[in-house]
Amino acid sequence: MFSRALVNSQRSWPAAVRNVSGGKIIFNKDYAPSSSGSSPNVPGLSEKVVKIPKGEVGPGASKKSKYPNPEYFCYDKSSYFEAEVELLKYRCAQPSAHSYYEQVLPK
Repeated sequence: MFSRALVNSQRSWPAAVRNVSGGKIIFNKDYAPSSSGSSPNVPGLSEKVVKIPKGEVGPGASKKSKYPNPEYFCYDKSSYFEAEVELLKYRCAQPSAHSYYEQVLPK
């Protein structure tokens, strides 16, 4: 039986120290920057996704009115899909649940 002090001390570990996934321990290691590097200059969405007109697009909606969010009126039913396609190249790959890090013990 675990003592309450042991359980409480385990709960206070920072997440960086306690890396556990599905019962298999993933060993702690320093996270180095990715080899491809990151680009701080990620462009915004193109006009295929949203095209913001200069004038009003809805009742009182323009950049110079009381409701400065004309983008709300500029989407259509395929805008979300177009945004996903454009942002796909900037996403990290999702890790697989079937391939995990296995410890190799020295003999």
